[in-house]
Amino acid sequence: MKKVERVVISSVLVTSMLFSITSCDKAGKMCTEVGDDFMGSLLEREAEDLAELCSDEDEALAVFEPYCIDHDAVEAVLSRASFEAGKPSCKTKDKKGEIEYTITLPDYESCLDEDPEDVDEFEDLLDETKDTIEMTVTLEFKLKKEDWLIDNAEDIADEIYGELFDVDWGFESVYTSKVDYGHFYGSSNDVYDDPYCLDYDLYFTETVNIDVTFEVVFNGNVIYNETRSASYYVYCYCYPEDTSLGEFPAGDYTYNVYDEDGALIISATCTVEN
Repeated sequence: MKKVERVVISSVLVTSMLFSITSCDKAGKMCTEVGDDFMGSLLEREAEDLAELCSDEDEALAVFEPYCIDHDAVEAVLSRASFEAGKPSCKTKDKKGEIEYTITLPDYESCLDEDPEDVDEFEDLLDETKDTIEMTVTLEFKLKKEDWLIDNAEDIADEIYGELFDVDWGFESVYTSKVDYGHFYGSSNDVYDDPYCLDYDLYFTETVNIDVTFEVVFNGNVIYNETRSASYYVYCYCYPEDTSLGEFPAGDYTYNVYDEDGALIISATCTVEN
């Protein structure tokens, strides 16, 4: 009788262990599938697709959208990148998990050292180089009902997009020489006291008739961007409720204005004092 009892107990333990292992394998597989889809959208800079795979879709869209503007240099690098998933650590019981991904990019730093004159020359250098740069990012997952979703959108955006958008690409726009002047409307020597909006007005020496894209950067993060038509001037303004912050905390705000090829026309900084 005792021998039979031992066999039954052992069978229960083995069954429990197998169920646990199978559950972990299934969760890991599901997380990897979601993670791979997410990473593909990350390299393609598809804000809406990224947001749909996140636990808080609205918040994620606000985080990713500013980084998904037209930017030829960033697109040139990411379009030539690949990714590889590490071993998943996801448990249905805990309703959370994570996977570390490695992104392999062409060595854009060495290409920039060649001082390319424009994006086209930069892309040629990217295609020629055999050197690579690796970036790692950890995707954190959260189980909501039956779906595994990304739960650290802001960290991912900072680590990948933030680093690339912070690079001094060095491509000066042909329109830089056509800038007459720029100023922050309503400020006092580029300082705002509790502003209802931030407004950078840029004037050219001649009519340019192009679409320009401007981004607003605060604490190293892009909080707003928009594309507008420029004639002999363009007004680049934003309201606090339109930004990812929803307000204008005290600090420095940098406006970067790009031409249609993603080359920087001008960069200017104002300060908010509350």
